[in-house]
Amino acid sequence: MPWDEKSDLEKYKKGMTTAQKEKWIMIANNVLKSCDKSPEECEASAIKIANSKVSESVSLTGDVINLVEKSAGEDGIFPIRIIKPGWGSSGYYPSETLKRDGGKVFTKGLKMYWDHPTQSEESERPERSLRDLAGELVTDAEWKDSGLYGAGLYASAKVFEPYRAAVKELTPHIGVSIRAAGIAEQGEADGQKGMIVEEITNAASVDFVTMPGAGGKVLELFESYRDPEQKKKENEMAEIEELKEAKTKLEGTVAEKDKLLKEAEEKVTKANEDLQKANEAVLLKQAAEFVEKKLPAELPDMTKKRLIEKLSKAPILTEDKKLDEVKFGEFIESAVKEEKEYLSGVLGSGKITGMGESESEDKVNLEESYKTHYLSLGYSEEKATQMAKISGGK
Repeated sequence: MPWDEKSDLEKYKKGMTTAQKEKWIMIANNVLKSCDKSPEECEASAIKIANSKVSESVSLTGDVINLVEKSAGEDGIFPIRIIKPGWGSSGYYPSETLKRDGGKVFTKGLKMYWDHPTQSEESERPERSLRDLAGELVTDAEWKDSGLYGAGLYASAKVFEPYRAAVKELTPHIGVSIRAAGIAEQGEADGQKGMIVEEITNAASVDFVTMPGAGGKVLELFESYRDPEQKKKENEMAEIEELKEAKTKLEGTVAEKDKLLKEAEEKVTKANEDLQKANEAVLLKQAAEFVEKKLPAELPDMTKKRLIEKLSKAPILTEDKKLDEVKFGEFIESAVKEEKEYLSGVLGSGKITGMGESESEDKVNLEESYKTHYLSLGYSEEKATQMAKISGGK
């Protein structure tokens, strides 16, 4: 079967780019046209050959490209050559590939780090550490036939403040190197065989690295510029952690103090309430005793009881919350007078009996008066008589 761009090629070879798919279709269809075997055998052969010919995905790590002498200005911006055409450590970079893909993958904002990551760092932290973030591209890459160092991809880069002095000092001994990914296949160029980079698919970073043969001293200097930054950040993080810990302890202490204060306030409130209730109980008892002492002996017992209960609930106090015997005594006398007038009106005798006449006569008259009163209130003869005996008794 012939294949086209609508065919499902993923079932034959997964993860192909658009360019790889186009190449796969061309190879497979050519094999299919020239095949003189059965349709099934021709199709199988075409698929096998196309799969084997399609370029491989490769990791691209460019050679170290020199920095321009004294290139970084006061603002930290300077031009760099990102990559040059020709053979490099990852393969051969055709000019056409760099011209076509350079501006697409090496774009403004691409990060620049202080050295490539080690293999363990690449595995453990592929996003890279902030302590190594040294700069970024401030323009998209563009192809130049005649740049500062000849043909290649060029861009403007900005070195961040903490690394500017290091870049200026180490310029003769360091350069930049790409970390990218692409598509390559075996081939030959400039009389040499190897992987030919057909496409650069994406870029991870452009890093500052040491030049080959720069020597251990430069590597030592290279690390010395990173370590103070790392130490500074570690100190800052330690201080932040200490502040967090102190804040947590302080919050715990404050919370505990607030709890204890609240408990103490509740205890004080409860004690005040209990004291107030106790004082009120004492005052009521004193008031009841004082009222009982002030009531005339001739008042009926039921009347005395009612007046004691009534008057003792509203005692008159001095400013220091003690019983005001003078004013309260006057109030009691006034209440007794009103009670006598009330009883005289109710009994209809104009006076309270049982206050000087014979005891038996007084008692009978008083009971009759109470009985008449209770009958007028609607009580039965029996109930009125019973209540009159209680009210008029002594």
